[in-house]
Formats: sequence, C-alpha cells, structure tokens
Amino acid sequence: MFAHKVIVLLALALCSTTIVRGTETNGTNTFTEFAFGIISNKLQTLQKQLSEMEFAMKQTNQQQTTLLARLDQINIDQERMWKEIQQLASKKDLDLFMINSGINLRSVSFPSCKKNPAKRSGKYIMQPAEKDEPFLGYCEQTAYGGGWLVFQYRYDGSVDFYRNWTEYRNGFGSMDGEFWLGLEHLHRMTSAAKHELLVELKDFDGSYMYASYAEFAIGSEEDQYPLTKLGSYTGTANDSLLVHKGKKFSTKDREGSSNSRMDLDMRKRILCDESSERLARITSERCYLFIPNLP
Repeated sequence: MFAHKVIVLLALALCSTTIVRGTETNGTNTFTEFAFGIISNKLQTLQKQLSEMEFAMKQTNQQQTTLLARLDQINIDQERMWKEIQQLASKKDLDLFMINSGINLRSVSFPSCKKNPAKRSGKYIMQPAEKDEPFLGYCEQTAYGGGWLVFQYRYDGSVDFYRNWTEYRNGFGSMDGEFWLGLEHLHRMTSAAKHELLVELKDFDGSYMYASYAEFAIGSEEDQYPLTKLGSYTGTANDSLLVHKGKKFSTKDREGSSNSRMDLDMRKRILCDESSERLARITSERCYLFIPNLP
C-alpha cells in the first residue's frame, strides 16, 4: 500500500513537471511570435520608406535629366545667338538685331572680356558700366592668358587710318580685318576701372620689344580725349608715351596739344581686360597695345 502511494505521487509529480514544462514552451513561442511580428512590421515600414525614397530619386533623376536637356538647348541657343552677334559690324546692326530678336543686349553683355566666361575668341557685346550703351568688341580669349579686348588692329594697311575726328571717336573698319574701336569706348572703359597698359612692338624681321605702364586712362571728348593717366614704366622699348601724358588727341581735321599728334600710320592693336584682385585688392583693368610692325 505504501509502495503504491509512492508510485502515484511520483506519477503525479512527473505529470505536474510535464505540465509546467508545457506551459513554459507555449510562453516562449508566444513571445517569439510577438517579436517576429514587431520586426516584420519594422521591415515592412523600412521597405516602404526605401520604395518611397527610390521613387523620389527616380523623380529627381528625371528632373535632372530634363534640366540637363534644357541646359543643352540653352547652350545651343546661346551659341547660335553668339554666331549671329559675331556677324554684326556696327551699332546700326546691333540695334536692328535687338529689334528683330527681342533681346535686350544689356542682358547678354560683359563689362570686360575677362568677365566673359566663353573661352573662344570672337566678337561679343561689351558694356563697361551699367549706364553705358553696349557695343560690339572682339575678345581675345586664348593669347596672353585670354580675357583681352582688341581695341585697335592693323597689320596689312588695307584700311586707311588717316581719318577725321568723328571716325576716330566712333570707330571704323571691320573686326574681321583692320579696325579702330573708337575713342569714346576707350574713354568709357578706362573711366569704369583702373587700367594698366602693355605695349609690344614687333617688326617684319621678328625683332621684339615691349613697354608696360602701371596705369592708363584717357579723358572725355569734351577735353579732346587727353592721355590723363600713365603709370610707372617697365620694359625694353623706349618710353615713348611719357611725352604724350596730359596731351590731347589729334586727327587730320582737329589738332590737339603741340607735339601730341599720334602717328596714325603705326600698325597697332590695343587689348584690354579686367584682372582679378591681387596684392592691393584693387580690381584693375589691363590695356594691351601691340604693334606687330612699324612703317
């Protein structure tokens, strides 16, 4: 009888232990399922966010593609416009171009060739100051570091430079050959900012000399375009401009100061550009006078 009770109690003990173990297993499974559900929801949320981000990136890429296509078209249109501008030769042509195209030339002009981002030499619209009327100029964008405005160019004598006052004031010739840009433009350029002047001389035999001036400017027509500023000189050529400082400009129909007449038969070209701020933090302009051959 006693042995039977022990067996029953042992059986009950085993049964109880089995039941307890069964309850722990069910609890662990329930917790695992709950945690898996949370992780699954998080993953679904992250997947949704990634899908939204991917969609947004595709839209951004499409917008970028569209913008790049528009930019390419703008560049094509600008290139076409510059080609049309470069075919112009006078203020009358500029006015006609502005009327026919509906383009305000002030919106496509540059204060200097240095500030012109184009790297190709050619004809561009220049405007030294906001109040100035735009004019057509030739920018040399490759030689001497680029950023130069050709002010006068003469190399073969095909254009007569023995001109009257009005022609020297307004300019003459063609930018496709020999030309003079005009005293009024030079005055406005040198009035808009500080300028330097570099003179290079070269003859038919290839002999080379140069003269550099730290500052250069001419006055207004009212004063007869005098050489108002001429800075310190350096170079290998004679300082031939010093004697003209303060003197008025002269032409065949209008005399200036005594001994101030410039030799109109000298074959020369002047280049100007705006240089970056350096040393004294003064934004200066450089003018470049180049005489490839003498008479």
